[in-house]
Amino acid sequence: MSASNKTAAIGITTLLTIAVIAALNFLVGGVGVGNVRLDLTEDRLYTLSDGTRNIISRINADEPVTIRFYATNDDRVMPNLLKPHTRTIEDLLLEYEKQGGGNITLEVIHPNPDTDEEDKAKEDEIRGMQVNQEGDNIYLGMSVQCLDRKEILPFLSPDDATSLEYEVSRAVAKVIKPSKTVIGYMSAMQVGGSPMFMMQRQRGGEPWAVIQQLRADYEVREVPMSTDKIDSDITVLLVIHPADITESAEYAIDQYLLGGGNVVAFVDPQSLLAQAMSGQANPMTGQPGNFINTSSDLANLFKSWGINYQKDMVVADMNYRGMLQGRIVPTALQIPGKSINADSRFTAGLQSFTLMNAGAFGIDKKEGLDTTVLASSSEVSEMIDTAAAEKLRREPLTNFNPSGRAQILGVHIKGKFKTAFPNGKPKAPGAPETGGAEQDTTAPAAAAPAAPAPAAPPAPAPAPAATATTPPVSVTTAPVSAADAKPAPAPAPAAEAKKDEKKPEEKKDDGSLKESKDSERNVVLFSDADMLYDAFCLRQGDLGVGLVTNGGNLPMLLNTIEVLAGGGDLIKVRNRKSPIRPFKKLAEMREKVEAEKRPTLVALAAKRQEIAEKLSKARPQLDLKKGTIIIDQATMNNIKEMEKNSRDIEKQERDIRKEINKEVEAQKSVLKWTNVIGMPLIVGLIGSLLAVQRRARTAAA
Repeated sequence: MSASNKTAAIGITTLLTIAVIAALNFLVGGVGVGNVRLDLTEDRLYTLSDGTRNIISRINADEPVTIRFYATNDDRVMPNLLKPHTRTIEDLLLEYEKQGGGNITLEVIHPNPDTDEEDKAKEDEIRGMQVNQEGDNIYLGMSVQCLDRKEILPFLSPDDATSLEYEVSRAVAKVIKPSKTVIGYMSAMQVGGSPMFMMQRQRGGEPWAVIQQLRADYEVREVPMSTDKIDSDITVLLVIHPADITESAEYAIDQYLLGGGNVVAFVDPQSLLAQAMSGQANPMTGQPGNFINTSSDLANLFKSWGINYQKDMVVADMNYRGMLQGRIVPTALQIPGKSINADSRFTAGLQSFTLMNAGAFGIDKKEGLDTTVLASSSEVSEMIDTAAAEKLRREPLTNFNPSGRAQILGVHIKGKFKTAFPNGKPKAPGAPETGGAEQDTTAPAAAAPAAPAPAAPPAPAPAPAATATTPPVSVTTAPVSAADAKPAPAPAPAAEAKKDEKKPEEKKDDGSLKESKDSERNVVLFSDADMLYDAFCLRQGDLGVGLVTNGGNLPMLLNTIEVLAGGGDLIKVRNRKSPIRPFKKLAEMREKVEAEKRPTLVALAAKRQEIAEKLSKARPQLDLKKGTIIIDQATMNNIKEMEKNSRDIEKQERDIRKEINKEVEAQKSVLKWTNVIGMPLIVGLIGSLLAVQRRARTAAA
């Protein structure tokens, strides 16, 4: 074969190869035939997670799932921004169908304007978005159905692209389950919304978003704060700001946990929401509402669980300061991902928490219990009292003494729990002195008619002291009449005294549990209740389509509920990483530079604030009678000097910030040129070495 023929053959082969690759790319990528993909990403971002595979494996072949995906494909109305997102969704759903092995059917429907498909989308409750003045709508949503159970995802916003697989898997998990799991909630605040008052035609308060989200997935049941028993069919109990909780309610939580339940509790040393809700007018009467204590605690339970907590102390953190009412406040905590436990199933993958006036936990080791920290402050933090925290909403923190250790904000306790009420069920306030864990065995005979009481007090095993919720019983000042005293001899016989000593052991068993049954139980605690409120969980979507999750507060709670409710597969889906890779190295570089300069900036800011306060007092006062300004020369000179010092401090702060930016930019330049020049040099060097090696082999041959 001549050289020209060889060249022509090579050219034809090359063209045919390109044509085959282009055809395969069109069939697989453009049309979706076979949906064959090779996922080479580090975190397997484009492969169904194990959690999704487990959920799909539970689909009953006799009850298949149908997914109807509605996506407008009319180029005239469909924004370019949504086209790649639409393709991503369809690719993902093809993976579901493929993994389902015949148990999942995918229907792709294109509801373009003024078509029968648009009517079908409306019937399936898919939400349209108007895109022009002619009133044309676009649709990008889906319905997931199994028998008569249907879940709707009305609009799949690009803002929620990272949670797309989670949303689909959650919908599948819900429709294949015939009944909903029961979640209970208990709170001193109306987190579940207030009722509508028909007489006044006033609408009731809306439930918090967290309750609305839970109602979408579970049967949610309110548990009164005054309860003395919690239903056993409740799988997880959510406790939000249990202000002024009674011992009876704590006992109910204790017995519920020991009986096989799981508890997720959010206490608060200074709840901003409770403060705002206190005294709100009652729609029925127009009168001020009930006062809600701004601090909450689970004192008896915490002691039993090995948790130390001061309900009047708040965490102030100069590193993790956030915004509150338009001001930077050290008690408005913005906790970054590095202070969140990445190994826990409750918090893995979450990048931030927002907490307002949070408390802190201490941990005492308890036999049979393992405690894991879920979130913490930085080491540049200290505990301040609630009065100082309230003052920070108006004034800066001037006297700050960092503790040098991180404050614990959230914990997970697991293991076999023991009761916090070893003496049985506590008495309700005002209850008669008969039985119960806290019966006073030193009371006179009149207080315990069931058995004669000797005059001499019993020696061993005294009952616990009465608590704040149980009225104390006086045994030294109660008046005793002569008639009452006559039948009771002064010196009690030894046998009778011995009998009385054994009386606590002979109490009838009230049926209370003393330790948890069977498998280990779980308790999750956070030291802030406001973090579950809408304003700290949600934000407006970039496309203006409703609210979207902001930070990790809401995902953390949903993660926790899902895991404790037995739906651990979904946690593996929710925490998948975003396909958008942030420049972590640059963020670390800036944080390192700022950490070196931060103490100086904090000191300068405090000094400038001190000067500002002195200036506000020293500035001239207006004489209202004469309409003139009263001031002496010495004061004027002092004011000028303080103003000059303030300007000097501001200049120092600007210079430090410029220095920080300059140093960061220098490091960025080094990093950029390393990538721009370094990689080609490495590739060129490798190519040169290979060329030299090839020439050496050729020469040797």
